[in-house]
Amino acid sequence: MSGKTRSGSAKAGTDRDFLLGVLFILISSLGFALNQSFSNALGSRVGVFEKMFIHNMVGVVIFGAILLKKHISFVGREPKLLFYRAFWGFLSTLFVVIATTFSSRPLFELSVLTSTSAIFTMITAALWLKEKVGRVQYFVVLVCFLGVLITVRPSPALLTDPFCLFAILGAAFGGAAYCVVRKLRDAAHPYTVVFAYCALSAVCALPLYIGKEVILEGAGLCSVRDFLYMIGMGLGVSVGQLFLNLAYRKAEASRLSPYSYVQNVYTLLISLFVFGQSISVYSYIGAALIIGANYLNLQAGRRASRKDAIQDGVQGHPGQKEPAHGAVR
Repeated sequence: MSGKTRSGSAKAGTDRDFLLGVLFILISSLGFALNQSFSNALGSRVGVFEKMFIHNMVGVVIFGAILLKKHISFVGREPKLLFYRAFWGFLSTLFVVIATTFSSRPLFELSVLTSTSAIFTMITAALWLKEKVGRVQYFVVLVCFLGVLITVRPSPALLTDPFCLFAILGAAFGGAAYCVVRKLRDAAHPYTVVFAYCALSAVCALPLYIGKEVILEGAGLCSVRDFLYMIGMGLGVSVGQLFLNLAYRKAEASRLSPYSYVQNVYTLLISLFVFGQSISVYSYIGAALIIGANYLNLQAGRRASRKDAIQDGVQGHPGQKEPAHGAVR
């Protein structure tokens, strides 16, 4: 009886962790969608490196204060991994900010391109973290990618649009950075990981901001509205990065990565109701495929989590014999 109770408790706990991971990814995706939306609203009125410096300083101030108050380490136990995560995250954000600043394509389509990070996350998780990727997950990613293709409707013009390619590069570096987050789950506090990303991004952006946009272009003070938009970018990326770290501590990156496609649904709503951008029927079809595939992934992920919990319970009690074949369980 006690073995069954422990097995049931482990099963419920693992299922709860997976559901929490999904919830955190959904919140994280909303944060990233808001970050991209504010950047898109600013357009080219504010330079790329000014955006990068100011919006990352928001995270530096918030998480730096938290680390000091709670006496949490600023570098964790794996400084090298922390640097990789921060640097790849910086490159990912830089390419996405360039795309949302200069591209003439609607925000929703750019978001669809950046959400392909789920594919890069799954590939990196399988090759580097040695996570087992099931057939259902491959199917889900393929269906989501089909939703991407239907939405964007690739053409030669898309492949030669440098800003679209920048969005895809941002997705690739983002996928690598998300896997490092999973690797850091026992080596650094989530606040430390987000602070390191924001601090490195601000430090890398500052000399380029001063050199290009202040000295060469003679940039002056931005308007109050634009400054508030950049603060909004900072709050969005802070929420996105924090809940991303929390999510990948709860479940495997390969299981959670498809949920990042839900960011497209957020940007679809923002594009419609905030920016008043026209959305084609293909975009609705693509969004429906993404939502349906992620619901399938949710059910498959819960089943896999429960199966893992049962196996862990059996391995944790080697003295407990398995029922004979055909016995009533």
